[in-house]
Amino acid sequence: MTEATFRPLDSLQVMAYIIKRCHEKEITLNITKLQKLMYCCYGTVLGKFGLRLIDEYPAAWQYGPVFPEALRSVQFFHVLAFQDKETPDVDALPESVRKLIDETLDSFGKFTAKQLSDWTHLKGSPWYLASDGGSSLYGRLSDENVSNYFKTNVLR
Repeated sequence: MTEATFRPLDSLQVMAYIIKRCHEKEITLNITKLQKLMYCCYGTVLGKFGLRLIDEYPAAWQYGPVFPEALRSVQFFHVLAFQDKETPDVDALPESVRKLIDETLDSFGKFTAKQLSDWTHLKGSPWYLASDGGSSLYGRLSDENVSNYFKTNVLR
């Protein structure tokens, strides 16, 4: 897989795919947990393949990394509105990427929204670095920091 054959996907489509897979896997979701699972999938794909999964960059918000456009949409329409949404671009991803997304959901899906939020706030995390420990919110997380963090702390 190369950058020429892989482009970041629409954040709403990735979110819908994650909602659908979590429903199939019986992973309980709320909006905060959904955002953290999107971030974890973004980080694992970036860390393993060096490619951005989502066309939107995560930002350092109060409760951890957030994809603002996806967040606004799910707040307005609610999680269930996305459960049956078509996801042709995500479905067309290489099997290796979809498998990594599934593995990520299996690993991180067992945690609560609060546990995931707390994990994203750890000292040295991309959120921590982007927000100066929480004192400067709403900045973009560095893809380099996300990639390195997931390589070091998640993908072993």
